[in-house]
Amino acid sequence: MGMKDKKLAKEIAERRMIMIAPLVGVLSSQEEYYCKRREISETYDVSTRTLQRYVDAYNESGIDGLQPQGRVPEQNPVVSKEILAEAIRLRREVPSRSVPTIIRILELEGKAEQGVLKRTTLQRALAREGYSSAMMKMYQDNGYASQRFQRVHRCDLWQGDIKYGPTLRIGGKVQPTYLSCLIDDATRYIIHAQFYGDMEQTIVEDTMKKGIQKYGVPRRIYFDNGSQYRTHWMKRTCGLLGIRLLYARPRNPQGKGKQERFNHTVDSFLAEIEVNPPESIEELNRLFAAWLSECYHSRTHSALGTTPERAFKSDSMPLNYPDEALLACAFLHCEPRKVNKSGCISFMGVDYDVGLLYAGQQVDVVYDPQNIAKVRIEARGHEPFYAEPAKIGTHIAKKPKRVGIERLPADSSRLLDAVTRTADEKERRAVISYTRALEGDENV
Repeated sequence: MGMKDKKLAKEIAERRMIMIAPLVGVLSSQEEYYCKRREISETYDVSTRTLQRYVDAYNESGIDGLQPQGRVPEQNPVVSKEILAEAIRLRREVPSRSVPTIIRILELEGKAEQGVLKRTTLQRALAREGYSSAMMKMYQDNGYASQRFQRVHRCDLWQGDIKYGPTLRIGGKVQPTYLSCLIDDATRYIIHAQFYGDMEQTIVEDTMKKGIQKYGVPRRIYFDNGSQYRTHWMKRTCGLLGIRLLYARPRNPQGKGKQERFNHTVDSFLAEIEVNPPESIEELNRLFAAWLSECYHSRTHSALGTTPERAFKSDSMPLNYPDEALLACAFLHCEPRKVNKSGCISFMGVDYDVGLLYAGQQVDVVYDPQNIAKVRIEARGHEPFYAEPAKIGTHIAKKPKRVGIERLPADSSRLLDAVTRTADEKERRAVISYTRALEGDENV
């Protein structure tokens, strides 16, 4: 291999290394690895199988394993201006068109010779002109650009996320853990973060409640589209507390950059945990709290120029603490139920008497899991009230009176009047047509 080929092979290896770098780093789970691999595949228009081949070659032989074997193909062939212009036009007509599809169209139209135009060649030419699939996707997107943003004051926006934690061995059993976290957007201060033994909706509720009890109510809160966040409870709680609830656009991770950056910082804590794994989740959280205080909150953040703790505590925005009764109500559990024709709902195996007035309507059942002797019923357009378990009596309940459903008097059937008029009109037209036919009217 000549000097020119060696230099070209090294450049190719470096480009491949840049491409797969996120995959050879520390990823918290296999699911995160596959997600990142799909993201890179879409960005560089390279198949996931090819990416995995590059990763395997790097793991076996390092960056040298990424160099092409044998003769190094020419990496900068020229695409004629005419073909490139047609390819750009095809990409602009349908931005989701793949490069192989564009080549196929050009070949079928006779504008490119069969098998001469290669995918990678045209792909690089389109990228140089700003028409790669990634660029087209960004500019066709109606959402926000990936430019960095930051709120001015503390508690203007909180971001929430769940990260896979270490797997512990407790009492001979394997116990997975999950880190639920809320971070302040303006100051990067961690409002509350804690490891839990599952990733159900309840860990989000607990994280939010503890964060609000410590630092009050934020103006906005921002989550991804995980099932733990997309809940009826979340909408109700944020509505009661006056929090604007925001969700990230699907497959658009740019808006969660601060949370993702903190997750990578937590990886250093997880590496230390592996040296001497804790024997309980309580011990894990105790160690994490100490690490968070000494290795994150009190360390200068490069984007702030100061520590997150100093930035948060020196902010002029006053903290907004809610009324205790309102907070307690907001963090009760909430589930929707439809009232049956008897005015009852079935909840946790118990029938509750809601009232015939609500028959057929959907109501919210607000309750304390520790005490369901009576539950709070919330329905749109009605004052909340408490319902107790239904009792079967000796008499049926009277139907409630409702205004606006009484039968109105009518002089005749509007349906029969309408069909009669239609039938008469058809008969009249038939007679006119028949008469004209007898008179020899040419227009008939």
